[in-house]
Amino acid sequence: MWYQQRCVTRRAALTAAAISLTLGACSMERLSEMVPRAPDFSNFEWNPYSKATMAAAPLTRVKVTPADYVNADGSCAGASSDSATTEQAPSGVALQMTECAVVQMLGIPEKIDISANERGDRSVTLLYSRGERPGLYHFTAGQLTLIERVEEPPPPPKPQKPAPKPRRSVT
Repeated sequence: MWYQQRCVTRRAALTAAAISLTLGACSMERLSEMVPRAPDFSNFEWNPYSKATMAAAPLTRVKVTPADYVNADGSCAGASSDSATTEQAPSGVALQMTECAVVQMLGIPEKIDISANERGDRSVTLLYSRGERPGLYHFTAGQLTLIERVEEPPPPPKPQKPAPKPRRSVT
């Protein structure tokens, strides 16, 4: 019974749709009203206090100098051995950071691979498998372009409690 009511309702809907399409075809000049219009940004208002606008940093390339490069031993090319950095380090690693900025943040990497890519740009890969942010950090032309997750070492095993000693019965 409910199946018959459902079929009747479906037929009525299809009939109404066919009639409306037939009648709609008679007035082709109104077809342009049905086409979606392109968005109009002439009255768009930018809100400088929006969290979305403050969170995204502009994607401008910073001029990287040879002093921002990492040497094969993990030291920064522009850092002298007697000068200590007194600048406040940023709180995290982000794309477009320089090689030296990442090394100053995470320490000397376990493995360094320095080469050139197909365009002739400097290509550096730093491997950190331990520490706060383990990963494979890829740099192109001195700037961080990709961070890959690496397998983290398993946590140390939890100490096992010794088995309880059997109780002696008093007889």
